Amino acid sequence: MITKNSPQATPISLRSPRVIVACVLFLAALLTSFAFAALSDQSSRYWAASKPITPGSLITSEDLVLVDASLIDNADLYLGEGSDPIGMMSTQFIGAGHFLAGQMLSEESLQFDIEQVPLNILTSDIPAMIEVGEPISLYWVPDAINNQSLSTPTLLLTGIFLESIDRKGSNFGSGMSITVSVESSQVSKILSGTSHGRLVVVIANG
Repeated sequence: MITKNSPQATPISLRSPRVIVACVLFLAALLTSFAFAALSDQSSRYWAASKPITPGSLITSEDLVLVDASLIDNADLYLGEGSDPIGMMSTQFIGAGHFLAGQMLSEESLQFDIEQVPLNILTSDIPAMIEVGEPISLYWVPDAINNQSLSTPTLLLTGIFLESIDRKGSNFGSGMSITVSVESSQVSKILSGTSHGRLVVVIANG
């Protein structure tokens, strides 16, 4: 009776091309994971706006939030945790969630002559979905005489910003209280429009 010998496993040589390729791929994957870990460790905390900030506004702690981010290429442009923007003044509109860049702020408050003007607006004269921080235009609508208006609406100001809005009063039919940021030289122009007419708020979309 003839017996057949069972095949023996061929030993794997460390010099085998398959072994070398497998080792190279393993090392590449390992180095890649180390590289991603190193990049994640480079993240830092930067100041961002927690809500819209209008030009000429003094920055307070309520306006800011610290956000972890990896701004490798533009890290020098933005204010990190080591900076203190509180008390500085915004030189341009800063949207909610936007990082604060140095060029957006100034320590020289005298270069801005901005006033916060409170106004009472009829609910029908302001967009229902308007939000704080949006750029707006103000139109003056003269009072009607004998149920007829003798003048057409006039554009008073454009490119100004809605600083705050209080919708509580509108529930009682007494209008809506808003605050707008305007240059000091324009305050009297706005207030004169409320003495014999009404103001209409329009969202300025550019």
